[in-house]
Amino acid sequence: MIFVEVKSRTSNKFGTPLEQITYWKLKSLVKAAEHYKISHSNLPNAMRNDAISILMGSSKPEIEHVQNISGF
Repeated sequence: MIFVEVKSRTSNKFGTPLEQITYWKLKSLVKAAEHYKISHSNLPNAMRNDAISILMGSSKPEIEHVQNISGF
């Protein structure tokens, strides 16, 4: 099962979209994924947290997919 955090920005003025996933945000994401798994025991045991970054500053958005951002 894959949980995905999507972050978008129109520029890198205040950092990239992926830089906005702080330690505390990641901790919250992991906790939410674990709670969801406990609440739905019929789902697969394997879990992964991914991130998708969307930078919309140019005419064509730049999209980046990073797998397993939490390492569990």
